[in-house]
Parts: sequence; C-alpha cells; structure tokens
Amino acid sequence: MNYQDTLKLVTAKIERTLEQARVLKSEKADLEALVAGLRENLSEKDKVIDELKNSEDRFLSEIRSLQEALNERDVKLQESEDALMQTIETLNKELGIDSGENFQQGLFNMNEGNA
Repeated sequence: MNYQDTLKLVTAKIERTLEQARVLKSEKADLEALVAGLRENLSEKDKVIDELKNSEDRFLSEIRSLQEALNERDVKLQESEDALMQTIETLNKELGIDSGENFQQGLFNMNEGNA
C-alpha cells in the first residue's frame, strides 16, 4: 500500500467520523429539545399537583369547620333538651303528674342527623 492509498483511506475514515459526529450532534439537539419539552410538561404537572394539594387542604379545613359546627349544634341541642326535660319534670312535680317513661328517650335524636 502506498502513501496516497493510505492518505485516501485515512481521509475516508475521517469523513465517516465527521458524518457520524454530525448525525450524533443532530440527535443530541433532538434529544435536548425532547428533554426540554418533558421538563416543561413536568413543571406543568407539578403546578397542577400543588393546586390539588392546596384544594385538598382547603377542603379538609372546611370539613373540620363543618364538623366543629355540627359538634356545637349537638351540644346546644343536648343542653336545650336537658333544660326542656328539667322544665317538664318540674312542671309535672308542680302539677302532681307522674313523668313516666314517655320522656326517657329524649326529645332530640342526634344519632339520626335530623335534629
């Protein structure tokens, strides 16, 4: 093999290497664009997740508030029932009426949620 043949062979290999480098550079640019798109997509999904977490926190807070309101209502109903029962018992004593078992169950049934 002479000098010119060797030079042609080396030149051909360099050209193939340069072409592979161009192809790889193009593929790299495509992959970088894809990664940028994926990052943007992830960022949007993170925003949605944050919004959902904030909504969940608001809903849980609202549920706690409603539960507290229901508990307060139940306490007030129980206090009202106790006062009414005591008043009825006092009236019955004053009138000489036997209370019997009619009022043993209570006036309000808070277990049914209809009070």
